[in-house]
Amino acid sequence: MPEVEFKIDTERGTCETEIIGYQGTACEKAARQLKEILGAPSVETKKQEYFIKLESKQTSKRK
Repeated sequence: MPEVEFKIDTERGTCETEIIGYQGTACEKAARQLKEILGAPSVETKKQEYFIKLESKQTSKRK
């Protein structure tokens, strides 16, 4: 089941947000919704899971 995980470091005053279980455009939509609520992140990184669905779509189109 997709989820959003927040890691809050009270000593440094930082919050790390991780979107888990979403891929490709669904991940982008979830990220946009979070940006509307929380504001723009200082750092944004796409993990390998983000690209898995995109790669399988590109492979199936070539066949």
